[in-house]
Formats: sequence, structure tokens, C-alpha cells
Amino acid sequence: MRQSAITFLIAFAAVAHSQAASPSSDSAVPLDAPPVAHLVVESDGSLHFGPRTVPPPALASPESRVAYTHQMLQRAQTAATHGGIASAHTNETIQPNAPGWSKQQALKIYPVTEENSNIGGISVTIYSPKIVPAKNRNKVVMEFEIDAEAIAVASLGQLKVVKVNYRGGGPSIPGNEDIVSVYRELLKTYKPKNIGMFGASGGCTLAQTTILWLPQQKLPLPGAVGLNTCSGGSNPGDSRYTLNGLDASLSSAFSGQPPFGGRNAVPRKPGEPPATALDGDIPKGYPPAFLLSGTRDMCLSQTVLLHRKLRNAGVEADLNIFEGMWHVFWEHPEMPESHEAMQALADFFNRHLE
Repeated sequence: MRQSAITFLIAFAAVAHSQAASPSSDSAVPLDAPPVAHLVVESDGSLHFGPRTVPPPALASPESRVAYTHQMLQRAQTAATHGGIASAHTNETIQPNAPGWSKQQALKIYPVTEENSNIGGISVTIYSPKIVPAKNRNKVVMEFEIDAEAIAVASLGQLKVVKVNYRGGGPSIPGNEDIVSVYRELLKTYKPKNIGMFGASGGCTLAQTTILWLPQQKLPLPGAVGLNTCSGGSNPGDSRYTLNGLDASLSSAFSGQPPFGGRNAVPRKPGEPPATALDGDIPKGYPPAFLLSGTRDMCLSQTVLLHRKLRNAGVEADLNIFEGMWHVFWEHPEMPESHEAMQALADFFNRHLE
């Protein structure tokens, strides 16, 4: 038996004995426990949490297992500098991906043109296929958060994609305001049903909360939306805890911080956009929605709950969950799963935009 397993079992027995002897201390023990046990990442991607071992995702593609293992090892190696409780079992130093890596990789895989511009006073990056087919010249898609997904959809869908470089660095009212400014300007050239919106993580939250806010701005709803794993720290769900340690992006073992959860969003005032993707009522005429997540994504709960909320409101909602994939896995454009997810999203826009 591993030494860590012996230590864990001794500690567990001590806690059990303490609880039996002192019922009044029951509530103190779980509150004082760390959110995850010390995480050990093996060179093959296997994960150890005390006596529990989780193998790498066996049903995922070889490319995704390589990407997952690389990211987990690299983050485990640097965890100590952030107060994390993870370590890596490997003799080599795993280099982190360079800044802008996913964008550069996507540009190598997906041929598009790139243009930095300004729409409605807001900085944007426009990605377009080399030649926009006639059937798509009256369509445009707005993207929030990640260049790699904007590039992939522009290339695979043969669509013009406008990435909005919004303020705030995450879900915030300035971000909603910037998106609305760009949307308002695009409406001068495009019909609402010709415009799509999508985003990932915080950008997904902005896509959802902006759409819920548009009726208050006296603006029409767009023709389709892509909700790619909306972040929802203020909407804690099971996956925040059950997948903590498995998610290569969000796991608290790497950061030393507890898994973000609890109703900690600043309450919004009347007339302001909702704070999270699960807040607010679904307006009449809400567009068809594409939702995306993975089975190791700590935002999985938010995604499936939002899907059900939309379906219960009578919205056409296409839920796509990828086996073994972590938060925003399509940042790795070399993986077959990334290509499949972005192809499905691009096809969704081409089916629903007029």
C-alpha cells in the first residue's frame, strides 16, 4: 500500500473515532477539510487523490490524452508557487504553453484572414474565411473570450466572425455594455436573424446575460447563440466539487483556492443585466442555442442546468457533452474533439442564421 494511502486511512480512522466520541464536533470536521486531497499527477495522466486513482480518459482521442496530461503535469509542477496541493511524478520539466499559443495553433490549422478594427467605439478582431460564399455574405457571428474558437468557426463555417475585445476581463456590466455597443452597430447593416453570438466560459456568461438584457435595451434578439460552458461561480453545482481535481483548467489543487462557488455575485440593480447565466427569465423569442461542455469540466452543472432551463422555456437547445474533456478543451485546436465541437457549432450557425 502507498504511504499516502496509509496516512489517509489512519487520518480517516482518527476522524471517525473523534466524531463517534464527540458528536458536538460533527460540523467542524468537514468544514476544516481541504476541498480535495493532495493531488499527484503521473506521467501517463493518471491522478491520485490519497487512496483513489483516476486513470486518464480512456475513451478520449490519443491527441486529447496527450494535451490533458501535458496540462495537468505542467500545472502540478507549478502548483506550489500558487499555494496549491498538487505534485507531478515525472523526471522532465513540462513547459507551459506560450501566451497566445492556442490562437497561433488555430491560425495554422484554420486558414482565415485577421483584421483588428473598431465597431461602435469598441475594439474588435475580425476573422474571415479567405472567400466568404455568397450564401453567408449577409451573416455575421459575434464571439466573446477566445480567439481559437473564433478562428475555428470562421474557417469551418465560412462565416465572418467578430471577436469583441470587451472590458473587464470576465463577466461584468462593462462587458455587457461593450457587446451591446457592437451589436447595435451591426444591426445597422445586418438583420437580427443574420447575427449570431457565442462565447466560452466568462464569454459564455456574457453571451447569455447580454441576450437576457437586450429586451430592456429595446433591441431585437439575435438569430442563434452558442453557450460554450458558461462559468458560474455564483451558481454552485455538483460538478464544482465532484470534478475538482479532474478539470485541467479550474481545479483548486493547482491554485490553493477553494472551488469557486456560493452566491457571491454582487446583486444587480433593476435594469442591469443578470449576474450569471442561470439568473433571469428567458425572454420570448429567445434564439436557438448550442451548449457545449465536457465530462471533466467543473462548469458541467451550469451547462446542463441552463440547457434544461432553456428547454423548459420552449427554446430549441442542442446539448453537446464530450467524454473526458475539461473546461474550454477546444483551446487545443489540434485535438479531434476540438475540431468536432467547433464544426458542430459552425454548422449550427449555418442552419439557424438566415
